[in-house]
Amino acid sequence: MALTPEVIIEEIDANEELSLERILLEQKTYRFNFETGRLTSELISGLEAVRQFVMMALRIPRYAHSIYSADTGNELGEMLSDPDTTPEYKMMEIERLVTEAIIYDERINRVHSFEIRHMEDAFHVSFIVDTAAGELGFEEVLSA
Repeated sequence: MALTPEVIIEEIDANEELSLERILLEQKTYRFNFETGRLTSELISGLEAVRQFVMMALRIPRYAHSIYSADTGNELGEMLSDPDTTPEYKMMEIERLVTEAIIYDERINRVHSFEIRHMEDAFHVSFIVDTAAGELGFEEVLSA
């Protein structure tokens, strides 16, 4: 009679190489419905999960919610609402702050090809995110 519970360990083919990138891309997370602001019961992984991560990072102010780590979110709000900075300075900082908000994720290799346009009180931003599973394109409107 054993004192510990029986644990079933999945056997892995010795010829199959598990890369960190593959493991990270296969991790599942719950889909977030951005229209309702709620999690759904649907599980997603791969590029869909990375897209959701980027969208969340661009919508969550860093340090605003104790439930998130200091790595989560962005610092765009304070910079965009500063009346003493010029639109040119803000355009320069947007690229840096967007990159800092998402590059720490291990699934993301590079953030590049920024195009930023200042229109009235908002900034129209497009950029590309290179991941282990492919490229993702984003277009966002940022305002204070």
